[in-house]
Amino acid sequence: MSLFEYINNFDRWAVKAVNQLHTPFLDSLMWDVSTFFFWLPLFLSVALLILMSYRQRTFYILIAFICILLCVNIIGDHTLKPLIGRLRPTHSDLLPQLQLVAKPNGKLYHGGLYSHPSGHASTSFTFVLTSLYYLRPTLRRYSRFLAMGIFYVLIVSFSRIYLCVHYPTDILNGYLLGGLVVSAWILLMRKWEAPLLSSFRIQDIAKTYH
Repeated sequence: MSLFEYINNFDRWAVKAVNQLHTPFLDSLMWDVSTFFFWLPLFLSVALLILMSYRQRTFYILIAFICILLCVNIIGDHTLKPLIGRLRPTHSDLLPQLQLVAKPNGKLYHGGLYSHPSGHASTSFTFVLTSLYYLRPTLRRYSRFLAMGIFYVLIVSFSRIYLCVHYPTDILNGYLLGGLVVSAWILLMRKWEAPLLSSFRIQDIAKTYH
């Protein structure tokens, strides 16, 4: 058995194993976790910390977030997914073996056609990594937000497997894509950003937190 076949078999086994966990409560919870509204508390918390920390530079940081997330979306959802062409479990020969979750309108949730890499995983991981990068001077004081970010990424990722629209390797490669995009942004923009943000690191933190 080749490595590719082994990984594919593991992916299929994992989706079927998680699918056995279905309960009405988890169906409702995992659906909610996959929606945008689940992220609102973290979004608002990060936005507040950025506003408190960067003050007059907040607009630039928000633009940076938007650019990074757009890059991940374009590369992952609009380039890699159709290029790789891996069908979601809900569009594959696994479908007869799966118990699908009903959407609020009563229809069963299948998701889009392609699954690799996971858009939810890449976007959530990218958002948390970008937050950690720009808020790193404040992390000692607000370490709870680091734990919150990790929790959000993991539970959103699990929800995508639970809903039968992603395999584990879709999730892992979504993380990889997010990490590569954020790393590339940091390397490309570090010199340009340094003059803009250097005074923040020296002055604003002292004024805000001491």
